[in-house]
Amino acid sequence: MMFYKKLCCKLCMLLSLVTFGVICGKADLAYAQRAVSIPEDYAAQEVKAKFAANGATLLFSDSPEMVYRNGILYRDTVQGRVRLFFHHVNAVPGKKKLAVILKNEKMRPVHYKILRSGVDGMSYDYMRDGKNSQQKYFAEQQKITEGTLGFDRSAEILSGKGVLLAQDKLLTGTIDLELDKPTQISVLMCEPKSDLAIFNESAAIQPMDEHPLRGTFAGSDWHYTLKEPITGAEPVKLKLAGAEEGYAKGVDATTNLPAENYGNYGVVYKVDFTIDSDKPVSFIFNPIGGYFAGYGILESEGKRKLISIPAYDVALGGTIEEAVELAKLKAGRYSFIWSPPGASNLPVELLWR
Repeated sequence: MMFYKKLCCKLCMLLSLVTFGVICGKADLAYAQRAVSIPEDYAAQEVKAKFAANGATLLFSDSPEMVYRNGILYRDTVQGRVRLFFHHVNAVPGKKKLAVILKNEKMRPVHYKILRSGVDGMSYDYMRDGKNSQQKYFAEQQKITEGTLGFDRSAEILSGKGVLLAQDKLLTGTIDLELDKPTQISVLMCEPKSDLAIFNESAAIQPMDEHPLRGTFAGSDWHYTLKEPITGAEPVKLKLAGAEEGYAKGVDATTNLPAENYGNYGVVYKVDFTIDSDKPVSFIFNPIGGYFAGYGILESEGKRKLISIPAYDVALGGTIEEAVELAKLKAGRYSFIWSPPGASNLPVELLWR
């Protein structure tokens, strides 16, 4: 992923700041996003927060990112709430087929539900693909699809027959599922005309590339609750997705070796905070790790708004902004929900000032 993050930086200059007009109850979230300069030595106090990790089991498939050979890219057998995050590129001439297969290996039928999905790609702009996939994933309206698998039956869940990728094209996505019994999940790359069920049964598992970015991780919902309200008297910040807080740790189910999710891709963050101020407070997303482009949810009093998290402003000659003010927030209680998209860099800071 690291090489293509650098490539994306050059390709993503078409991304621009998006302006949203929002009304969110008492909070009155009417705002226009704007670039904000945050010096490296900016004085902001670190806030204290309660932390809990729970929720879906995460299957993370991103190594090999550049796929040169047909095979199984990641596989595990899981049950219950599951989140799949994948990020793969066809690295050879001609078209290849990327597919995600559910298979029932037990006698009793498996019932599955796809609760939420955001998949995008098919371009050479990998940051834009990651951003677009999150726009779909966090969209309010999601159609739940479900099905049943008998013994030794399988189903492909991207399109029913996989997705064709031309050379150097990416497909990335996040899919939330619910499985009532243990179910094998496989991410694979094969020839366009391959029979997916047969290929899934016989294909070899591909080794990782130089970036150890795959594995299975418990508790992929990371919840932060600020211990004290934000008064606006002084700027405060919360650093997320950095080495200081630690990355998710799990196991590579294909090798049974320890795995670490460097970047926490597929982890969904929820930050709860209260503003107690007689003046609006700027809520700022600061990508201190480098280039970033994604989406998130700002929630208040039961109302939710999908908001863009841009990193570029083509009006300023394609310069990379240090930070973006997402909203001006009045007194009230809020939640901010986001997830690191593929091809974006970490860590990030949330600032209130």
